[in-house]
Amino acid sequence: MRKKISNNQLAQVLYEVTVGTKGEQTKKAIHEFVRLLKRIHKVSKALNIITEFEKYAKKRQGIVNIEIQSARELDEKTLLNIKKIFSTKGGSVLGGGVEASESIDQCLLGGIKVKTEDKILDASLKTQLNQLKQFLA
Repeated sequence: MRKKISNNQLAQVLYEVTVGTKGEQTKKAIHEFVRLLKRIHKVSKALNIITEFEKYAKKRQGIVNIEIQSARELDEKTLLNIKKIFSTKGGSVLGGGVEASESIDQCLLGGIKVKTEDKILDASLKTQLNQLKQFLA
């Protein structure tokens, strides 16, 4: 019985065989990887594997993805400060190592929610009011 290989595992393999390579060496590694995909009947999953590869590569390079939700559009300085807090490199003015997407959620009333890969940090006014309500009840 053959073990199934996940898209994530394939993405990790692709990263490991291409990291640090250049030019012809990279081209050859990718060519061999595509041959592997054909052999294990995973060519149809190539887009999913590429998505997993991008996530894995960013993680290995210390890049953190965050999603910022706020009641209204945040100014650039506030966004930079939020990125700085989540920076794995500790305090780059550009928020080094952080990629952020921003969305508006008018249900929040005020404050922000920040989602990372495995956590949600909720500093919204709505949540704070609900916590106060529970405390007073």
